[in-house]
Amino acid sequence: MRPTSSRRQWLGGLLVVLAVSVAEVSADGPTFDGRGWTVGNQQRNARQSLTEYVLPGQNVNNWKELVTSTVFTQPVPIAPFVERLRTSLSQGCPSLVWNAIRQDERTAIFEWWDAGCGGFEPTYEIDRVTIEKDGLFRLAYAAKIKGPLAPERRKEWLAILSQTPLAERSASGASPSATSTPSGPAPTPKKLSTEELAGAVRRSGWPCPTAVKSEVKGQIQGPQGPLTTWVLDCSNGQQYTVLVDPSGSMTSFPTLPQ
Repeated sequence: MRPTSSRRQWLGGLLVVLAVSVAEVSADGPTFDGRGWTVGNQQRNARQSLTEYVLPGQNVNNWKELVTSTVFTQPVPIAPFVERLRTSLSQGCPSLVWNAIRQDERTAIFEWWDAGCGGFEPTYEIDRVTIEKDGLFRLAYAAKIKGPLAPERRKEWLAILSQTPLAERSASGASPSATSTPSGPAPTPKKLSTEELAGAVRRSGWPCPTAVKSEVKGQIQGPQGPLTTWVLDCSNGQQYTVLVDPSGSMTSFPTLPQ
């Protein structure tokens, strides 16, 4: 996300002015990718909260990577929320590239990057917006880089964004569901058929006329245990990455070229 001074303009009026602001908070944040993220800024009122997480040696005014959590206690429909963000970002930024990864009535996952607009450095960001019964939750990872995120790092953050319970619950003061971290060796990945993986891809809205082949590519450690990474090739020439969590839930998205 762009620097704090421009954030409310960037959101195009969707965020109202927050009543309470605490800067440079040192409380521990969610683990995310395990690199020691801490709360760098937090703002909250009765209707919404905003929490920014930074890495050691960085702060919200001088960062290379930033995770931003925004929680609305009164949900708004996903589609207009996302479109408002896209429109606001596009204004005065001809280099903006917007890529919708997944969108339905409950969840939107998207990414964007630019070559530097409005005096700001080139930025990449990947976002997940989800409607739950107790609010609308938005989590975004941003990096000051040129162009899209490297494929392996992108896969890692897509896995983080797909996890439940939502990291934003702790930021908003809601109680997250209890989770346990498994110990010992990673479990053997569950065997899934190529057609089962193709079904998960189609349920996510991606085209896969006929499944051709699939293979396990490894595992990524998530908050609830290891996520198994599958790669699926379809007859239309498209390749998809499918992440399978310990409960069997699957998240799919197109594989970026290496």
